[in-house]
Amino acid sequence: MAEIRAFRAFRYDLGQVGTLSDVVAPPYDVIDPALQQTLYDRSPHNVIRLILNKEEPADNEKNNRYTRAAACLREMQRQGVLLQDSARALYVYHQDFEVEGRRYTRRGFLTRVRLEPFGQGGKIYPHEETMPGPKADRLKLFRATAMNLSPILALYPDEESTIQNKLDAVVGRALPLEATDHLGVVNRFWPVTDQHAVSAVTGLMGPRPVFIADGHHRYETALRYLEERRQAGDVRDH
Repeated sequence: MAEIRAFRAFRYDLGQVGTLSDVVAPPYDVIDPALQQTLYDRSPHNVIRLILNKEEPADNEKNNRYTRAAACLREMQRQGVLLQDSARALYVYHQDFEVEGRRYTRRGFLTRVRLEPFGQGGKIYPHEETMPGPKADRLKLFRATAMNLSPILALYPDEESTIQNKLDAVVGRALPLEATDHLGVVNRFWPVTDQHAVSAVTGLMGPRPVFIADGHHRYETALRYLEERRQAGDVRDH
């Protein structure tokens, strides 16, 4: 079964960053050097410094893009720029965007999911092959930061949108957190801490398969990192 859980996310303190539009970034693998610099210039707290820190000529084993990302993460936590939610939640997430003159809204939610290897009787499925280079890169970032910094996009069958409608009904007319990215996509975000809704969604997701749409390298890297932590005795299955 696809086992999901609510979690306590780390989120930006708007009092320190001003607007979320200045600190968001697209997935690391679509960021070219020009966009990387644009995001660097946008805010000293932009997440680009965590997910794709710049390479420097003097980089070495002890001082490199991964160690700098980890140091930046620790400093943002120390300063309270990033704060962890006090309650576990699912996070409703809408994206409004335009394609060929028509407006669309993609609806989803952020959650934890139990990691499982592909093809071992579980419910999580890939649709593309992966390459060793990107996985090695992301593994170094995992090791340095000990944190998942980028969500994976996945799809699941629900023809009547039962799950998403339940979550949207809980947030109702509450004002969302909002950020507009470099492409003009409007991202809206609502935490859901209602335990009845969280339990209902967890149960409804249980029998459904999950298909990774974007983030295969990050998912496989997370599996590798999990195995390393198991071998080190830091993780126990339950």
